Amino acid sequence: MTPNPPIDFVKVEALRKHMMLTTDNMSRLFGVSRMTYYGWVKGKPLRKTNDVTVRTVLKQLLSIMVEDKWPTPDVIAMEQPNARNALMNC
Repeated sequence: MTPNPPIDFVKVEALRKHMMLTTDNMSRLFGVSRMTYYGWVKGKPLRKTNDVTVRTVLKQLLSIMVEDKWPTPDVIAMEQPNARNALMNC
């Protein structure tokens, strides 16, 4: 089995912004501190255990974006905390 390619956090950041999430939201979804998340964005490597979690969460977010057509126009019109709550209810 070939190893997974490194996660491109430029794309993760684009996904985060598209889904109207904050860096705090992303770090909570990944189960890490904001400092750890910022480190990844700046190029620090992920631990093996974090890599699995991040890939799982990213697959879930992508699924919500594609299957639920997230964010919908009504969500785009919401304030950020309300939009995040709507996402968590998907």
